[in-house]
Amino acid sequence: MHANRQVLLKELEEQFNLSNGTIWDIVHECLGYRKVCSRQDPRQFTEDHKKNRMGVSLTHLLCFNDHGEDFLEQIITVDEMWVHQYCPETKAQSMAWKHPGSPTIKKFTISTNYGKLMVTVFWDMHGVPLLHFYPPNETVNSAAYQANLRKLKKAVQCKRP
Repeated sequence: MHANRQVLLKELEEQFNLSNGTIWDIVHECLGYRKVCSRQDPRQFTEDHKKNRMGVSLTHLLCFNDHGEDFLEQIITVDEMWVHQYCPETKAQSMAWKHPGSPTIKKFTISTNYGKLMVTVFWDMHGVPLLHFYPPNETVNSAAYQANLRKLKKAVQCKRP
């Protein structure tokens, strides 16, 4: 377990030809190990961020109250994300055994050597009217946003004449 902190109990059972309960007792009771996940800090919102979100949400609720489903059909949401050309390690895969005296397990940021693209996704209640992949090394600035919004306008006009 010192050499491979991500070893599974099932692997230890097979390696030492012991039952699950025996392995469990040795690992947890005798050695004092427990399974932990890497710690990540949640996004911190300031009071201004929270007030702004509350105000926008209240405005949307009032518009929905006045116009119902028609209001929802007018909303188009956008998000940007990085699309990686590899499969990042899942939370379950990053779990490792930790002894009370072991150092804290850290999950480091992914190396930029792997390929990744920025994608902008626009969607509404009926689906995705526009999905835009930026070419590698292209700067996302106001001109790029304006071009995307022009594409979105054309896509919406085609979808909702």
